[in-house]
Amino acid sequence: MHHRSDAPQEPSNPPSPAASPQPNPIRARLVKPVDAFLRIQMLWVTLAAALVCLSYILSFSPVLTWIGLALACVPFPLRLARSGVGSLRTPFDLPIVLLLTGALIGFCVSDNRAISLGTLQCMFAITLFYYSWVNFSRLANRMKWVVISLALVFLPIFVFAILDVSLVDGRLTFAIRGSGTHHGLAMYLAIEAAILLGMAAFERSKRTRALATAISLMFLVIILAMTWDSLGSLAHGVSISGRWPIWENTASLLRESPFTGLGLGCWALTYWDTTILDTPMVNGITHAHNAYIELYSNTGVVGVLAFIIAIGIGAKLSLDIIRSPRTHPWYGFGVGVILACIATLMVAVVESAPMGVPLVAADTYYYVISPIAWMLCGLLVMSHRLITKNHG
Repeated sequence: MHHRSDAPQEPSNPPSPAASPQPNPIRARLVKPVDAFLRIQMLWVTLAAALVCLSYILSFSPVLTWIGLALACVPFPLRLARSGVGSLRTPFDLPIVLLLTGALIGFCVSDNRAISLGTLQCMFAITLFYYSWVNFSRLANRMKWVVISLALVFLPIFVFAILDVSLVDGRLTFAIRGSGTHHGLAMYLAIEAAILLGMAAFERSKRTRALATAISLMFLVIILAMTWDSLGSLAHGVSISGRWPIWENTASLLRESPFTGLGLGCWALTYWDTTILDTPMVNGITHAHNAYIELYSNTGVVGVLAFIIAIGIGAKLSLDIIRSPRTHPWYGFGVGVILACIATLMVAVVESAPMGVPLVAADTYYYVISPIAWMLCGLLVMSHRLITKNHG
């Protein structure tokens, strides 16, 4: 006779302890410090990128440049592990990859690897800077930090645009450069003025509109004072007639290497067929006076393709911003960014500053990639997200 027991029956195959997920204590302890570090990654990468650029410009030990790049890379594997690949994606990923590929090709064909390597390292550092802040969450709350980061990035450029820094007998010496070297600084002020003009036109707050109008007008006055002679030459056609032979000669050089360009950062060295540019023969012509020709010379056909794709992406983002409701609190900022992009594209016809800045002194030559393109792409992406995230 069988008796039925009311006691709970033990399972015939008890689950293995390994079958149930166990929390990883080491990983749990790392989450908070990693998140805290990622919150300051903009400042971290900005300082690391500045170390890269300054090490190259001041001819410090190459070890410092590589250390700067390594430090700039630190946040990104942590960010990928914490948030996945999607946390790094931006609309301009493809043109950035193509541009860096063109830069690598320009480095490989360069006749001066030291200059090209420094330029390439600066490009990688600026790209890391772009990715460190463009995908930040809570963009509206973080915008002030973006502005601070941009100021930190441009501070070294301001210094070297205005000062002639050289090493004499083991000591750094400083001298004020001529007025013709301030076009890069004027370009940055023009971008700031354009953004403020957009805010002055569409901001809802009268106080903000008045402040934006006053600051933008102040910037415009400074720009006119810095570039008055150049603007006069441009208005009378002197600038174009003087630049045309340079463009023609560069086109002849590019016909010999149409795919690869003339070498990353090496336009002046190739154009004059010399390594010493502080001579009467060069006569101060150390760049192509055209950012598009400079881009082609630096990165070849691949870089030009990157630019064309970036223009298409930027046009799409700009149309989305313009079609958004004008009552949106960030609409004026977005329109200002679009105006800044248009102004930069126009200035690029007669200036190389949007692409790069050559620094020439006695027996020395450096080519510094301008962060203007990365900055404008980042601002366009951020303003697009801020304006369209609740619409469309």
